[in-house]
Amino acid sequence: MEKRLIQFILFCILAVVFFTLLRPFWKLDLNEAANPKDESKIVFEIEKGESGSQIAKNLKKQDLIVSKESFIRTIKKEDLDQNLRFGRFVLSPNMTLREIITILTTAGTGELAFTEPEGWTIDDIDARLTELGLIESGDFKKCTLSCEFDYDFLPENSISLEGYLFPDTYFIDSETFSSESLINQMLQNFDRKLTEQMRKDIESSGRTIQEVVIVASMLEKEVRTEDDIPFVAGIIWKRLDNDWTLGIDATLLYTKEDNTLTAEDLASDSSYNTRINKGLPPTAISNPGLASLEGAIYPEDSRYWFYLTDIDTGEVIYAETNEEHEKNKSKHL
Repeated sequence: MEKRLIQFILFCILAVVFFTLLRPFWKLDLNEAANPKDESKIVFEIEKGESGSQIAKNLKKQDLIVSKESFIRTIKKEDLDQNLRFGRFVLSPNMTLREIITILTTAGTGELAFTEPEGWTIDDIDARLTELGLIESGDFKKCTLSCEFDYDFLPENSISLEGYLFPDTYFIDSETFSSESLINQMLQNFDRKLTEQMRKDIESSGRTIQEVVIVASMLEKEVRTEDDIPFVAGIIWKRLDNDWTLGIDATLLYTKEDNTLTAEDLASDSSYNTRINKGLPPTAISNPGLASLEGAIYPEDSRYWFYLTDIDTGEVIYAETNEEHEKNKSKHL
């Protein structure tokens, strides 16, 4: 009797172990969520070229699926390996494995997290949206020029929205996505970030919002360290106020697709050539973040008239005279 009891207990233990090991392969897992009661949103990123097994590992690590094996087995069985999309997806622990696989493998499904980094241009945004399969190339840029937007901070007869599409992470529904909707989200974000006090301070300074945005866009391209932003802004405003040319090559680079400048470019009469033309370029050259906007609104005075950014270290090197600046250029560029 005792022997049979021991055998029965051993059988039960083995059965539990067996079904525990087998559980990841049950078909039921497709309709099972990692945590049915957890409705929180988690941004899940898939990098270009990432394998199905690595994706499964990351999903499990973020507690979005019950088992890696079920994910891998399903995408292989259904030949979905090649359909896995890259990008940033909004997932939730209460989603079933089937729902998650559908979002990750089917274009035009699910919510995406679209991140616009500071300093991106309209062309950069357009290229990324195209890469994600949300638009045809050029559609976003076309909308910035032809769609109608009514915001009091936009200049009358504006020729570009460059500078006003605030950098941030935007949650978008890929099924109902439109360029116009995303642009409105970005403009509304800019509207919130540019506080009433900031607008009053801009007016008190004698500048316009457009001028501030253009300077901020140059700061975004020119300066890597936040502490230097207001000091470089001070130099830019000082040169403008004293009718000096700015000599900022980033403005001319904005017009170049290959991101290189030739001697012919530098001698051109382009309105974006701030080596030759005094004043600001006609539009912003990037979409600046908050630090650059604040730097343009609240510049720091200094004795300096020149600056450059060390190519290797990102350090800003200041100079009072052109002679000193030329020495810095030979040393740091």
